[in-house]
Amino acid sequence: MDELYVVRHEPTWREEPEPDDEYDNDTDHKTVYALFGLAIYKANCLEHSLVNTLALTKIVTAREQGEQLIRDPWTQGFKDMMGKLIKRVEPHTSAYPEVVDDLTRSLKRRNDLVHNFWRERIPEIISDAGRTRLCADLKDDCRLLTRTDERFSARVLDPIMESMGITADAVEAQYAKERREAMARYETEAFTAGEDSA
Repeated sequence: MDELYVVRHEPTWREEPEPDDEYDNDTDHKTVYALFGLAIYKANCLEHSLVNTLALTKIVTAREQGEQLIRDPWTQGFKDMMGKLIKRVEPHTSAYPEVVDDLTRSLKRRNDLVHNFWRERIPEIISDAGRTRLCADLKDDCRLLTRTDERFSARVLDPIMESMGITADAVEAQYAKERREAMARYETEAFTAGEDSA
């Protein structure tokens, strides 16, 4: 499990659409930027799921063929962009047309966010109505990316992990361990002192 990169989000894809109370309902400038950041984060979570799938399938294949991997199977995946990752997972997604459709839409939205969003839509941030529209669109992007990641994981990644003995409980335990390590690494004395007095 040390090699598995754990990125956690709460399952929501079965509850379409995701409830609006999941997000800040303000429409000020900071909220627009925060929602943009959240959408990019959710795209990155999806990319991690794609990379984990490719890496784990390499490990499974190597085990089945009695080979030892010389290189870290995650290295190449983290060099590739989402479009290339989606192409590389096609053998695993072709049986799930809804996942293929989700991945296609998610790639389009991710690319638009990364390459065009601010250039094309920055004038909308000037008015209240424009910011409201930006926030609504970014929430839609967040929902799409989350739903795609969850459907992809449920149909493709989770079965591969289960075949390797990596259970949902093991993933949760790894996430908790990484979280504890991050908290220990980044906790400040002021934060700790405030926590002790509470």
